[in-house]
Amino acid sequence: MKIGEARTAYYAQYQKFSAAASELYKQKEEAEKNSRLYPSLKEEYEKEAATLELKYNKLNETSEEYLDQQSKIIEMEVSYANMLNSQYQAEDIQKAGEEELKCIETARRIMKGDTVPPQDEEKLMKYNYKLYMAAKQMGMLAKEHEEDDSLWEDEEDPEERMDPLEYADSQEAPAGGPSLDLEVADVDVEASTSAE
Repeated sequence: MKIGEARTAYYAQYQKFSAAASELYKQKEEAEKNSRLYPSLKEEYEKEAATLELKYNKLNETSEEYLDQQSKIIEMEVSYANMLNSQYQAEDIQKAGEEELKCIETARRIMKGDTVPPQDEEKLMKYNYKLYMAAKQMGMLAKEHEEDDSLWEDEEDPEERMDPLEYADSQEAPAGGPSLDLEVADVDVEASTSAE
């Protein structure tokens, strides 16, 4: 199961069990109230309230298990998204460094009197106008002049990047965790009380 699917599924289970626990809590309070209102049936209502409280506790515990599992999945999702963001940042830093080196090389070529393509001069101007002007002035003093090819000709179009959260959602969810097939009616109070 993918992380995005698992996150949604565990949250749906949490909501289902949490809502059922909330309903049982209301029933338990009603039974406790009835035990005070009807003294002749007090013992029956107290037993009902005790049984409802046990089932409420079990449902509440189960809903917390689903919420804990969803939290683990969200942590994993954030980790994957952060990993991809870090990779993108590293690529951007590398590309910026390469751009800077190309600008410095363009300035060096201009300084020695070479003719560089206009788009290279424009990129150097945008990078650092003072460096561009200094290179142009030094280039006028140079005795030899060559014509250079553009340093940016071999650039590829930037590839489309995947959204980090989409990437994270498409990764495998951690194995284990509570069953997603469990229904509220399947929660057995007797099994939990006999184990204590």
